[in-house]
Amino acid sequence: MATRQQTNRSTSDEVVERPPWLIPLLVASGVIVFAAIFLWYYVGPTTEEILGTAPESTDRGERVHISIGDVQLAVPANFTRFSSARSGGPMEMVDLHALLPEFDPFTERRREDFDRSDAQSPVIHMRIEETTAVLAAQPRLELVYLPAVTNRTGEPGPHGLRHFVFRNETGFSGQDMYVGEGPAGAPALLLCSRDEPLLWCRREILLSENVVLRYRYKRAHLADWKTIDNQALALIALFRDNARPADPPEELRLAPAE
Repeated sequence: MATRQQTNRSTSDEVVERPPWLIPLLVASGVIVFAAIFLWYYVGPTTEEILGTAPESTDRGERVHISIGDVQLAVPANFTRFSSARSGGPMEMVDLHALLPEFDPFTERRREDFDRSDAQSPVIHMRIEETTAVLAAQPRLELVYLPAVTNRTGEPGPHGLRHFVFRNETGFSGQDMYVGEGPAGAPALLLCSRDEPLLWCRREILLSENVVLRYRYKRAHLADWKTIDNQALALIALFRDNARPADPPEELRLAPAE
């Protein structure tokens, strides 16, 4: 019995030797992992970049076919703000951008202009979105905006517009409303921020019963509101025309039945 206990004690007292390279290997592995995490955090792509939801311009011009509700579009890639839009197909919304006054698409040569956010920035941001929450211009004016202004008749404003001021206790405080004549005689409603650094003027136009075009630009360009409105609608009309199937060549068309 004594011999067995002594053997067990000797076994438990034995020192287990580890390879001399094990601890340095563990330390080196820890340093590498920490360095990788550090680099990923500071210089790696963000979650938004991985998902394609961070602004990422491109100067490629190939057309991207997109459907939003019942609106079909073929948009040159250099008008899109986010890489996720360039996969095409059905979407709930798409964000576009261009430079005033000619609605120029993105190019690397003009990247600095697209990155500007100052009060004179020439960038116009456009969003086409499926929605059921936007009224047509006339009922929106009468039911939503006019009850929130200080003077329902407004006053003469600049650039052929009528000027309205929202009451401070409304959800539109800090903004002015300008009303002009839009397409087909419908009112053109522009809501413009008075406070820096925003200073945006924004407008909403229904493209169909459930699809809306929203665009915004800096208030400094308000004098050109009519031209901007016409050009924005013409650009979207072009994208819609590009999405329509091309007519077959004349020689392939079927002759009418006699």
